[in-house]
Amino acid sequence: MRKITVLFVDDHDIVILGVKALLASTPDIKLVATAMDGEEALNKIKEFSPDIAIVDIDLPSSSGIDIAQTISENYSDTKVIIHSTYIDETHIVNGFECGAVGYVPKNFKPDQLIEAIRTVSKGEHYIKGFVSEILLGSMNKERKEPKAQQIQLISLSTREKEVLELITQGYTNQEVADKLFISVRTVEAHKANIMKKLKIDNIAELVIYAIRNNIIRV
Repeated sequence: MRKITVLFVDDHDIVILGVKALLASTPDIKLVATAMDGEEALNKIKEFSPDIAIVDIDLPSSSGIDIAQTISENYSDTKVIIHSTYIDETHIVNGFECGAVGYVPKNFKPDQLIEAIRTVSKGEHYIKGFVSEILLGSMNKERKEPKAQQIQLISLSTREKEVLELITQGYTNQEVADKLFISVRTVEAHKANIMKKLKIDNIAELVIYAIRNNIIRV
């Protein structure tokens, strides 16, 4: 059985030791490396090409949000999960906007980190509990009622709906193109049309939209 490979990024030894112990007892997951700052994290990604990078927001000399964005933009085979003490709207929304596909607060139970790793490894987003509530609350401030959004969803073409589903599951443009047997340029065009039709400006809002319209499950 192929194991899910993980890089864990945190600047606290006690947290690293705890995650090491947790993953060591999980047969389908392998911790291949740890890092304590952004530069080390990027070097470890180049060296190990992990399936998943679990990244803390507070890191020496750089923000975990910035590191997560760099990983998402340059190492598409590595999916990012934010693991942080911050549970406010700004950090959670920023986390998804930077390209992360999961957000696990540090006060979640250890089993939920395992669940997040397994969920993200399957190409899905991990948005649970009050994280999903905060995201939906953020969306409610700016979006109209769900009924109006359902009408907007109907206005999407069948292909646009397929592209939307894959994007909000965390697939890159190249991966969407491969799955649908179309070019990356076509995927980008569909993505632009979707955002224009739905009046949405970023991936975080697309994810929230997909949750509210049962395109992805949380």
